[in-house]
Amino acid sequence: MRHGGRRTAYAVAGLTLALLSAGCAGMRGPDAQQPAGVGERVTETQTPTDTPAPGTSTRPEAKRLATLRARAGIAPCAALTVGPGGSVHQAPPGPPGGKPLPDVTLACLGSGQSVRLSDLKGAPTVLNIWAQWCGPCRQEAPHFQKLYAAAGNSLRVVGVDFADPRPELALAFARDRGLRYPQLADPGKRLLAPFGLLAGIPATVFVGADGKVVHVAHRPYESEQALRQDVRTYLGVKL
Repeated sequence: MRHGGRRTAYAVAGLTLALLSAGCAGMRGPDAQQPAGVGERVTETQTPTDTPAPGTSTRPEAKRLATLRARAGIAPCAALTVGPGGSVHQAPPGPPGGKPLPDVTLACLGSGQSVRLSDLKGAPTVLNIWAQWCGPCRQEAPHFQKLYAAAGNSLRVVGVDFADPRPELALAFARDRGLRYPQLADPGKRLLAPFGLLAGIPATVFVGADGKVVHVAHRPYESEQALRQDVRTYLGVKL
């Protein structure tokens, strides 16, 4: 009986060890199975926490970013200070606006140029605030590209890569999804207070031809039709 008892005890101990080993393997978390790639997700409406330590940088050089931007085929930011068609566009007055766009100057994503938001006048503007780490932002991005393609001289469509420590991933995402509309960058969160972004992104700002903010949508767009409807409602532009 003693030998049988020992064999039983050894068997129980072996089974327990096997179960513990299997449990440790299953507690590695979702990151253990997550493949590397462009725009790996963090919490959808929060900024990533793996920013470089002070005094260090993981960003590519400006020349590399410019190359990535060129490969993506993103429209130049210089076109933003004139009408969407490349010349000053005298748009008809839209709905009465609210506060003017903030007098904030943002860099052109992947370029040495910069744009002052308060200069975005002369045509209605849709300003989409997004980031490559934001899941809902990535899902709605194709709707803004379709809007841009259909807008012609009637409307500006502009993206702002917000609170993003990896601009090269934003440019790669734009390339992969065929996003051609102009892109600005706000790594320092300068638009956080003016547009009430504490609740997170994406956010879409509808701006009249007079440069005044008509509406800020704090939600993702699930369809191009929903986006077009808001363009018509808030800017009076039917596409």
